[in-house]
Amino acid sequence: MALKGSLNEASLPDVLQLLVMGSKTGCLSLAVNDAGGVICFMNGRICHASVDQRDLGTEDSVYAMFKWTHGQFSFDPGVSPPADVELVSVDPQVLLLEGARRVDEWSLIEKRIPSFDVVFALDRQRLLWNSIVLTDEQQKLLPLIDGFRDVTALMSESRLGEFGTGKALFGLLSGAFIVVVGGREPEVIVSDGVISEHRNLGLAFYKARMYADAGREFRRITQLRPSDSGAAFYLGLIALRDGRWFDAIAAFQTAAVSTPRASAVFVNLAYAYERLGQYEKARLALDQVVVRGLRTDPVVHVSVAALALQRGNLEAAAVALELARNAWSGRTPRASWFHYAALESSMRGDLDRAMNVLADGVASHPTSTVLLSNLSVVYEACGKFAEARATSVRAASASAVATARR
Repeated sequence: MALKGSLNEASLPDVLQLLVMGSKTGCLSLAVNDAGGVICFMNGRICHASVDQRDLGTEDSVYAMFKWTHGQFSFDPGVSPPADVELVSVDPQVLLLEGARRVDEWSLIEKRIPSFDVVFALDRQRLLWNSIVLTDEQQKLLPLIDGFRDVTALMSESRLGEFGTGKALFGLLSGAFIVVVGGREPEVIVSDGVISEHRNLGLAFYKARMYADAGREFRRITQLRPSDSGAAFYLGLIALRDGRWFDAIAAFQTAAVSTPRASAVFVNLAYAYERLGQYEKARLALDQVVVRGLRTDPVVHVSVAALALQRGNLEAAAVALELARNAWSGRTPRASWFHYAALESSMRGDLDRAMNVLADGVASHPTSTVLLSNLSVVYEACGKFAEARATSVRAASASAVATARR
């Protein structure tokens, strides 16, 4: 005998109880607004369940339908589940108890996550300082939360289901480890010509050292095309020049989402962290170059050496400096290499080597104020006062020229 009715009058748990008590075999169909689902029984046990257009297992499908409080249901006895589905055997009583708990929890979750279109981003600084043990589900979601995936995408890629994903996100929200950055909206289609116009202007302003104007053009690109990594990268560089370290970090993190294989992004991100004194975060950023299999630029090794010196690890610094020198393959290293190589020697108490390194650096980079100033200090420490004075004058002159060019 067929059974039909409204979920307004008889809840799904009540209907399931009735079918269980009667040890029924057949399929229960539900229709709510534009959604639909089916729960199939065999001798009073659930053998299959599914929700239309949603990739959920049997148990998660039943839990999803527990949230439906209106619509129609219809039970057709003797009807078998589709031939191509995997059959299970689940005690409905277990699902009823778990379902009741989930419905209660979901009422709290949906207050914080009202739509599956919500997009979250990580608060990476808070996560790095976190001492709370995260659940396995939360750990699984963290690599997927990137400021672009919405809840639906997170559910699909994590395979945690609606409740598992929602509960994990609720916990991360409660701990302030993630923040809402908007809803998933289709990116406005803007012609490449318009983007190129802003990009060309931005690059021209940047090369002319008109950084405020360059920033305006690159910000316009990110407004028109939020996923444009090049614009985010230049906004990060401009922030570095202005000493806006937090803004630089945010920009480079955005660029890293779309261009995860660009080593320059992580090198500059590490530099911003270093300037804030957050050396562990800087090291983690540089580690990404290796983890992602990127081409190891000599600058990366120099940055690693700088961080090692900050921690007083002279052996690690020496290794990184040697790797950097080899990576330049006979070419003249940048001024930064001479600076850190001399610093490493000084920290070892080898002032003669530091003096020789700086002298070589000045020969290769005669207008480097930093190298000239450091060489002057080392000359003075070695008792070479005439050389110290002459080098100090050269440093002041180089500094005046550099200031005039700005």
